[in-house]
Amino acid sequence: MSTSVLKELLWGFEKTEDPEIMARDQEILDVLLAARPQVTARLLEQGRLIEARAAVRRVLARRQLELSPEDDARIEACGDLATIERWLDHAVTATSASEALQ
Repeated sequence: MSTSVLKELLWGFEKTEDPEIMARDQEILDVLLAARPQVTARLLEQGRLIEARAAVRRVLARRQLELSPEDDARIEACGDLATIERWLDHAVTATSASEALQ
């Protein structure tokens, strides 16, 4: 998408507290998502990744297993849900954060 097209699009969606404008924006979004189910699927996948990353961090923190900056960056960079879920399973019994991320 060109910069000018992006600017024009964002101009139409300026931040506002106006309920009518917010309702219009929501209706536009609903129509776009209904017309593009692959976009909905992509958004859901991104949400699953965010929640799975948070779960790994939460379990490790609850078990007082400190993440190194490198391990935390590795969790954040991972885009494979199966891998993150495996890490979550490992985090339950691991003796270190690094061990959980194997």
